[in-house]
Amino acid sequence: MTGETTSAVGSREPALAPLDVSAGRFALSILLGLLAGLVLQTWTVAFLGRLGPEALYVRSVYTPVGYLVLAVTEGLVVAAQVSAGIAGRTGRGRYALGSVPTFFAVGAGLLALQAVVVLVAAGPFLTALGVAPEARRSVLVFVVAVAAASVLGLIPYLGTGVLRGLGHTGPAAWLGVLFTALSIAGTTVLHAVTGLGVLAVPFGGLPATAIVGAAVVIVLKRKGVARPVLAGNRDAVRELLGFAAPVAGTFLLLSTVTFGYLRVLRAAGTAEVAGFALGQMAVGLLMVIAMAVGSGAAIAVTLRPGDSRRGINYAGLITTLRLSIPPYLLLGTAAFLCRETIARALTTDQAAASVAAEYFAWVGPTLVLFGGTLALLGYLEQIGRAGAAFLLNVVYFAAMLGATFLIPGPVDAGDLSKLMAVGNVLGFIGLWFSARFLVLRS
Repeated sequence: MTGETTSAVGSREPALAPLDVSAGRFALSILLGLLAGLVLQTWTVAFLGRLGPEALYVRSVYTPVGYLVLAVTEGLVVAAQVSAGIAGRTGRGRYALGSVPTFFAVGAGLLALQAVVVLVAAGPFLTALGVAPEARRSVLVFVVAVAAASVLGLIPYLGTGVLRGLGHTGPAAWLGVLFTALSIAGTTVLHAVTGLGVLAVPFGGLPATAIVGAAVVIVLKRKGVARPVLAGNRDAVRELLGFAAPVAGTFLLLSTVTFGYLRVLRAAGTAEVAGFALGQMAVGLLMVIAMAVGSGAAIAVTLRPGDSRRGINYAGLITTLRLSIPPYLLLGTAAFLCRETIARALTTDQAAASVAAEYFAWVGPTLVLFGGTLALLGYLEQIGRAGAAFLLNVVYFAAMLGATFLIPGPVDAGDLSKLMAVGNVLGFIGLWFSARFLVLRS
């Protein structure tokens, strides 16, 4: 049994090494995979930007809808990771895939439902987003195509989540690198051959999804993880409610808030919308470091043995903050000092680039707090406090959205950028004291 558990979970080193060391090692491996995803997202934005203003506008309007897809996928991935980590710590690492069939069935159903609802209620949906008449068909087709492609993407996503939960962060990271390389190649070739434009993004990634999905299955088998029974699992339902639902709820909040921002800017013009969305997307790409730090610390804590979890969880909280500050301090400085260059690299539209540069001027100096906040939230979500993290997000986003609609007079992207900066400061202060209280009382 001992040898089997060690094979499924990885080595014993993460449980014996100092927490900072094991958390940092996990975080670096996870970051490699997330950076591969960052490269893919950055390349995608640049690809759409080079297609012209219409393609960039489609991507900008899609942003709040994209959070709905992320709500499903990321919620399920977190549930798979936490479930696998607990299985590994309790000597059941071989059966870490037990909940995955249920996770996949629920995720596929929700994504399919999203596509059907968008198609049936296309008119009200596009009107609510404020989509320009000439872009309505493009936006509708893009939304449905991404939802459909994301169903197949659940296979590699859930598989790599299980690998990370068991401590196999290295293989999971390299599979992410492979997916990025294949997706870029597939999208480029498909657009060159067919001229699909924005639709080359979801369809061009399908071969990568199939290849990496098969590779994930092979790696899991080699790590000693047994094939799951293709049947419903009551434990999986409880894990969905405890882990996936709060994480999904957070992304739904992001969708609501982003939709609110678009509504506020609806009279400001397409350049304001596109520039502000570019700024948000660029900062969103930097979330990968916080995600890696939060996940790395959570995995290290989850795999660490011990009946009393309070002291271990609090040590992980301190580690999470300590690991997140240095990278975001450097990134915030760079975003502020190089804002014009970064904005021009994201789009050839000068008006949109100017708006994006102003966003970086305000938000850049507060990125260190933004990163710390995200890392702490990710850590809380993955050590079993996802519900509390969701409630903290509800309070924060409600305050931000309320403040947005209370801004007097016509609102432009500059006003919202200033609000983002203030929100980063206040959000971090409130979260730190709340997280400390929650962990010490757990």
